[in-house]
Amino acid sequence: MLRTLGILGGMGPLATASFMNQVIALSPAKNDQEHIPMFIRNIPQIPDRTNFLMGIEDENPFFELKKGFNQLTSLGVSCIVIPCNTAHYWYNALTQNADVHTISIVQSVIKRAKATGKRKIGILATTATLNMRIYQTAFSKHNIEFIEPNEQQQTFIMQGITAVKSGDLTSGHNLLKQSYELMLAHGADTVLLGCTEIPLVLNEQVFNSPDTCLDTIAILAQECVNWAYTSTQQSTHLFSSVA
Repeated sequence: MLRTLGILGGMGPLATASFMNQVIALSPAKNDQEHIPMFIRNIPQIPDRTNFLMGIEDENPFFELKKGFNQLTSLGVSCIVIPCNTAHYWYNALTQNADVHTISIVQSVIKRAKATGKRKIGILATTATLNMRIYQTAFSKHNIEFIEPNEQQQTFIMQGITAVKSGDLTSGHNLLKQSYELMLAHGADTVLLGCTEIPLVLNEQVFNSPDTCLDTIAILAQECVNWAYTSTQQSTHLFSSVA
């Protein structure tokens, strides 16, 4: 029997829905019963991660994140994932001493970057993700070079992310496509779509030029599928051995 996946989402709702859809699409299921059971906590009222980390707002998102994490744990899920890059600033605090398996979006990206031989990665992410050096620190530990946007580029990136969150996908696409192309022009061999809103409007780039994109939603979804079906195979094997 497949183990249950818990999704701590709502950051934002569209990204959470896309993540769930990709888990379903990537699953090697032949019927309803072979799909991964999921509990999705899609509560968008979690305080803004970027505004808190940038000192713009005082309400710490950690407490609402922890509440959601505990709620999913109480439902008996076997694994919890957070399809939000900025929220991974609190990943260690959330998962410390947790009695449930978790999959980090950051470590999933590192695994994919190393497996595909990426040498220089352009980072598209929220200002908080950049300033907290969530990906820069991880890349440096694994000797992966990276390119950060300048201040003006970062302003456009944030405008693009905000546009996607507000439902203005056309403006979001135009702003983020420009930033994506600039990263490649500046020598990046691939671009990290390091906010889960970004792949929603750069889907054409992801589809047509997958080698130049590290799509964090898709990467995390694939890791969840790998975990779920590998766990099932191992459990079946163990059961058969005992029998």
